[in-house]
Amino acid sequence: MTNDTVEREVARSPEELDKPSLLARAFEPLTRHIFTEAGLRPGMRVLDVCSGGGDMALLAREFVGSEGSVTGFDRSPGTAAYANERAGFRGLSNVKFVEAEVENLPFGLDFDAIVGRNVLMYRPDPGGVLRALARCLRPGGLVVFQEFDMLPGKTVPPAAVVDHVRAWLLDFFGRAGLHLEMGPELYTAFKAAGLNAPQMRVDGFIGGAESICPGLVANVARMMLPQAEALGAIRAEEVQIDTLEERMRADLARTGGVMSTPLLIGAWARSPG
Repeated sequence: MTNDTVEREVARSPEELDKPSLLARAFEPLTRHIFTEAGLRPGMRVLDVCSGGGDMALLAREFVGSEGSVTGFDRSPGTAAYANERAGFRGLSNVKFVEAEVENLPFGLDFDAIVGRNVLMYRPDPGGVLRALARCLRPGGLVVFQEFDMLPGKTVPPAAVVDHVRAWLLDFFGRAGLHLEMGPELYTAFKAAGLNAPQMRVDGFIGGAESICPGLVANVARMMLPQAEALGAIRAEEVQIDTLEERMRADLARTGGVMSTPLLIGAWARSPG
């Protein structure tokens, strides 16, 4: 799935501007639980990695309160501007977003915690990314990441439309060089970055025709379709994206079965003090 990067600016009402993405809404309970267990607390200064529309940063702000601050960054200036609009709409003067790359961050040892969601799966060297980020972390600081394990999702019994979508998405992710099992690999990446062994949690969705699962997968398929078509993983006419969710639900209703999503795995640890 994606890190929800927003690549274009459009006219938005205040309500649209403040609306979290579908994936952010779906997985917010796990993120909130992990922030709590990891020890995010009032007064902390937090760095949000590759912020996209800012959903994770805005959630982190709830934990650090007015005494703390959250700084997010994204390589797209349009995306950073969009996230700043959202923070401004909420009147949050201690949440800001800047244009920056992981490899050239304009920060020193400025942060008590670093957070990220669906970032490392896109990077060829996740451990190296964490090492670079840790240079912005105060001794004993907290690192909290969430990444997907793309392989566990399945349908029981098999459902042709759902299984076809899953197959071409996995083919596309593989061709694009993504880490399909980045969630479980967080343990190795944390250790490679010189962090302490992380604590870890897992979450996902499973359900039938009436569940959130078809909507989540169809949402990802819509976002990924242009890139997947460019890489030859699928043709748009095969997907019929405008009716995909409806057909997935009908397929599950026909079989009377369930589908499960990829698993979102969270990991957190402190840097050596």
